[in-house]
Amino acid sequence: MFPSTKMATQSSCRNNLNLNININRKKHLEDKYNGDRKVTQLWLVLVISLCCLVPIHSYAVNEGSNDTSRLSRQAQVLQSAKNMKNALNSESNSNANTMMSPRSTTATTLRTYQLKTPVRDLKPPFPDGLNGGRLVTLPPSEHYNQNSNPSGNSFILPPRDIKVWVPAEYDKHPDMKFPVLYCHDGQNAVQDSTSWTGYSWRLAGALTRLAERQLLQTNELCAPPIVVLMPCAEDNLAFVPRRHLEYGDISQTFAQSHADFVGLTLKPLIDSKFRTMPEKEHTAVIGTSLGGQASLHLLLRHPDLFGKAACMSPAFQPSILTSVATFSTSTLQDKTIYIDNGGDVDDVKVAFLDPFDHLSKEHWWNPGYWWLDSQLQPGIDAMMLALDLKGIQYEYNKIAGGRHNERAWALRIDKPLLALFGRTP
Repeated sequence: MFPSTKMATQSSCRNNLNLNININRKKHLEDKYNGDRKVTQLWLVLVISLCCLVPIHSYAVNEGSNDTSRLSRQAQVLQSAKNMKNALNSESNSNANTMMSPRSTTATTLRTYQLKTPVRDLKPPFPDGLNGGRLVTLPPSEHYNQNSNPSGNSFILPPRDIKVWVPAEYDKHPDMKFPVLYCHDGQNAVQDSTSWTGYSWRLAGALTRLAERQLLQTNELCAPPIVVLMPCAEDNLAFVPRRHLEYGDISQTFAQSHADFVGLTLKPLIDSKFRTMPEKEHTAVIGTSLGGQASLHLLLRHPDLFGKAACMSPAFQPSILTSVATFSTSTLQDKTIYIDNGGDVDDVKVAFLDPFDHLSKEHWWNPGYWWLDSQLQPGIDAMMLALDLKGIQYEYNKIAGGRHNERAWALRIDKPLLALFGRTP
């Protein structure tokens, strides 16, 4: 072989070797970049997963202050995720510029991550407590004993404090008005610690969750309504619970006095002290058991003041059934009426004992009332027949195996709230 040919062959081998080394080095850098990028992306996915997997059910025990602490922790995690995303973008751009040759026309495409605050579950049990709102206490001097009629008689209606739950949005938007929900047995509605059975309806928790999803048709914010928590009397009159008198059959004086007190004394006071929507279409009332009967009573006795009523496991008695059947159709024609109850349905029976009824921190002796919703079914059937004969629209839900207590009502409290304030399709 000639010297020139030998030198050319050696030069070609060296060039091929250098080319292979460069290709291998470039491949190694690409593998390292892709590996580092995948590791960084895995860390980002892990951070986002941790953010989404915040244990939501802890809210079923703690009060509304936990919402603030959870949101604070969640904001920290989201900020960490955003910082990691920015670092990933910066590192990717730097590595891409280093690896790409001047002749390369291939660009590295980066995936865009859209980070959103996770929406909390809408399933019960909803969180206990005020859920970011606050309570305003109205002493008896502001509302009871204000009238000369029976509703102002302290013997018929013993004076007591009335509390008003104001949602967090009320203070954040001082120019905005809110609808109002009047709540019978108000001591059982919001806080477990004040409820007879140690479980509340979790009313504030349900309202805030519905508002988060903008499922409420209330105002521009879709915010929760103001809730007036009207406690029942808890003493007896000649061995008869006063609650049974105040929320009793609508033909007797105690029940009529209670309805007049709510409509003629309490409602004007609430409308004067708070930024409310005073019209009847923005004024609703809710109650359970006898409180359900008292709620419908307000629509019958003051149809110009109240436009919506939710009756959960209602105890309808003869006089209110007769009134619905004989009143003018126009009295309830434009009203929103919601009725539900539990009880036995075919093969689904209410259990004699539910151990979870007795695990509350307060009042572990919760009786459960396993028989009561089935016992009340004939009165509910009669009410629906009367409404049907009058051509009155209403919504009815039957919960197979449902018990007659606050814990059972808390498991379906979102349904009447959507019936009263939910967005129409």
